[in-house]
Amino acid sequence: MVFSEKKRLFCIRLWLRRRHLLLFSFVYLAPILFFHSVTGAVAGGNCVSLDEGLSTYNLDGAVSYYEDRSASLSLPEILDNRFFSWASLRGAVPSFGFSSSVYWLKFDMCQPRPEAESAVLEINNPLLDSIDLFAVAGRTVVYDVHTGDSIPFSQRPEKHHNFLFFLPSFPEEALSIYLRVQTRSAVQVPLQLYTSTGFFIHNQRSLLVQGGYFGIILAMILYNAFLFFSLLEWPYLFYVFFTISFFSFQGVFQGFFQQFVFDSAWWQNYALLLFGFISIIFANLFADSFLNLPSKNPVVSRCLRCIGVVSALAAGLVFAGPSYALMIKLMLALAIPSSLLIMSAGFKLWWIGHLPARIFTLAWSTLLLSFVLASFNKFGLLPRVFWTEDIMQIGGVLEVVLLSIALGERINEEKRQRILAEQSLSSSLEEKVRARTLELNQALAQLETANAILDKMSLTDSLTQIANRRSFDNHIEIEFKSATRGGHPLALIMIDLDHFKTINDTHGHQVGDQVLQLVAEILCSFATRPRDKVFRYGGEEFAVVLFNTPLPGAIILAEKMRRAIDSSPLTVQGESCVVTISAGISVYDPTDEVLSGSDLDDLIRQADSQLYRAKANGRNRIEAFGMDNKEA
Repeated sequence: MVFSEKKRLFCIRLWLRRRHLLLFSFVYLAPILFFHSVTGAVAGGNCVSLDEGLSTYNLDGAVSYYEDRSASLSLPEILDNRFFSWASLRGAVPSFGFSSSVYWLKFDMCQPRPEAESAVLEINNPLLDSIDLFAVAGRTVVYDVHTGDSIPFSQRPEKHHNFLFFLPSFPEEALSIYLRVQTRSAVQVPLQLYTSTGFFIHNQRSLLVQGGYFGIILAMILYNAFLFFSLLEWPYLFYVFFTISFFSFQGVFQGFFQQFVFDSAWWQNYALLLFGFISIIFANLFADSFLNLPSKNPVVSRCLRCIGVVSALAAGLVFAGPSYALMIKLMLALAIPSSLLIMSAGFKLWWIGHLPARIFTLAWSTLLLSFVLASFNKFGLLPRVFWTEDIMQIGGVLEVVLLSIALGERINEEKRQRILAEQSLSSSLEEKVRARTLELNQALAQLETANAILDKMSLTDSLTQIANRRSFDNHIEIEFKSATRGGHPLALIMIDLDHFKTINDTHGHQVGDQVLQLVAEILCSFATRPRDKVFRYGGEEFAVVLFNTPLPGAIILAEKMRRAIDSSPLTVQGESCVVTISAGISVYDPTDEVLSGSDLDDLIRQADSQLYRAKANGRNRIEAFGMDNKEA
């Protein structure tokens, strides 16, 4: 707790009259003075001066905070708690993500000159549920306001889409401003202090920008509604509904809907989530219809429709009372994958030269980028500055304008297609088109065949005709991700031929090559399941990747391989070559809590280390490591 100067002097005078001055000085007064100096350093001790002739005051470095996890402290307890400490604020904007705690914010306003303008404090986050502001002079509360979006707009102290506080002019002494904030949404409290004149200028500019934004959106809605009634094509209707829902989402997000549309705290609690899920539904329907995905990309079309169904169910669950933070995360979990699917379909059509798809993809990329940046901002991963605060509106304007252009280009594209269809009625043109198409198809078929051959060659070892190191890198990465998602074990066996250099030196490299081929054939005879695979890792070293195989199963299979090679001396060109192998085994099991942080490099490194251990322990043996730092 920060004591006032009068309080400290009063305590000192009082205890000087008592007999236990020495005991008090060491036991009571010294800790208080020490703690006061420490907390003052933590909080920063800076005050905001109101007499600098400015219209806007910078609160950077002046705000400190305290997290009340119990949500039970009152202002007197905040003021009187002897061992209370304030934490310095990191960053320009208090941002704590989603939290059920109560956050207390504090900053000091220096004693102003009598002629200084009164100050206006603005909190630019209309989604905060409950805000209490206390202006304290000395130990007296001279200003007390309660507001938040849990209060109907008509009952707010100040009728503004953001939260405003007209701080009192109190020239006798400095003011300490305390804010108590509690909300279900992201706890972000962007504070800005103005003079009365400065706030008026700022507010006029802000309303001009917001009016321009919502005016553009409304114009696009009316324009495309007119096109729908003129052309009776579904993409225009879906676009209108998507724009209306996104328009509504932004209106709630900026606080204008509670101000102008519904003066209801109950609606304010659910509107953002409801309009967000509805936006996802109509965005998917619009993309599916505009790009004609059922015929051009049926897989993406089915995925978008499934996401739309889940979004519809989530919109119904909004009123059932799940956690606000959980529903926001669910919205992101649906919005981002659907946006990526839409973009992938758009890029595919863009690649084949569909001009409306190009404009559509640019528009969707703009919206997705703005949505992701805004989400990162809400979760506290990006600072709350002007471009992150307005990024969804900027991206929204660009998106609706580009989509309107894409819809217009779609009409032009259809006209071009009709003209082309009419021209194709000519027999000579049909013959040319048929011949050209045949040539192109033949060329594409040849190209596909060549690409398939080249692709197979690039992934196959030319000597043993099994998969090579490049194929191993691709395959094990895919299987590792699959094991992580599916929660099943993945085993890796690293195998090396013992004394292979001696075979080469004794019988020649040609015999060594035949030995490698025969060993590869034996290894493949044991890896018979569809997703089990043998690779030539390099030189005389092989790797075996076993799908859904725990450590005991991998050990059994490796031992069978070792015995098969050891018990069957290889005869090459009439010469008998005794060949043995050493093997190292590692297993990745995502269901093991200890192994949840293991990665692919750990899996390969452990198998390789066990192989070297088998070599060091005499060769012709198997060493295993279960990825849990316990030898098997």
